[in-house]
Amino acid sequence: MTKWYKQSMRRLSSRLFPFLVATLGKGLIRALLWTCQYQIKGLETFKALAAKERCILMLWHNRLAITPSILYQYAPDFIYAALVSNSRDGQLISAVIHSYEAGRTIRVSHNARHKALQDLIKYLKEKKEVVIITPDGPRGPCYQVKPGIALAALETSAYVIPLTWKASRYWELKTWDKLKIPKPFAKIDIAFESPIHLASQGNIDLKQAQDILKKALPQD
Repeated sequence: MTKWYKQSMRRLSSRLFPFLVATLGKGLIRALLWTCQYQIKGLETFKALAAKERCILMLWHNRLAITPSILYQYAPDFIYAALVSNSRDGQLISAVIHSYEAGRTIRVSHNARHKALQDLIKYLKEKKEVVIITPDGPRGPCYQVKPGIALAALETSAYVIPLTWKASRYWELKTWDKLKIPKPFAKIDIAFESPIHLASQGNIDLKQAQDILKKALPQD
């Protein structure tokens, strides 16, 4: 009985803790963002493209904190699926994503990159959803585009839309990605940058494709 109880409590804790953290974090972010002012560009271009083509939203890992709220507020028209690793951090991110009605996750192992890429390509081909990818996640290095997103975009002919934001005032956490969170009453500039269609860029190799994507996604 004791062993069964301990196992049950561990399972409950592994599910309950991410849920509680996600719920609390989501509420705090919403309250914080309510005080901020926004300027947004490229939204209509993104929405028009996502309505008819396969699309990947690409953002740096350190911009994740407010991205679900941005999409929920300004582009609630679509279902969003995020590529999330089966790690402790991934559990928290997944809990936040699933707290939104339009949120989905593609859970992958960070130790099985080939399988993760296969799952991503299959998902893009079969689902009519916008896939969200942090090309430097889940463990970095920060601001380095890994080959997976470029391979997936080339294989599926998906459009890649760089998404970024910057705040006039923000906190920067001491994490590997230096996660950024806007401070109350900040001015936030949100940008859906020009779509990139790697499949139509001629005979480019993987390194060139990665460089194109990196240059299109501002770091500041």
